[in-house]
Amino acid sequence: MKPTLIYTLSRLGLLGLCLGLGYLASLRGVILLVAAFLGSGLLSFVLLTKQRSAMGEKIGGALSSINERIEANTSKEDID
Repeated sequence: MKPTLIYTLSRLGLLGLCLGLGYLASLRGVILLVAAFLGSGLLSFVLLTKQRSAMGEKIGGALSSINERIEANTSKEDID
């Protein structure tokens, strides 16, 4: 799950950066949080494409292996 960890930490870093920039821009309270979440979301969409793809491939591979095991068990039950 290394790609997931890298992506998550990158998203948290962008959120922290946006919070810091918003604070320096004199935003406070709920406005600061909303602006930081929106800003970090938009930035991550652009900047973290590679990490998001790697994470998706890793998760997709894990789900495929789970589905294969389920299908193997189902076909084994059908034979019995």
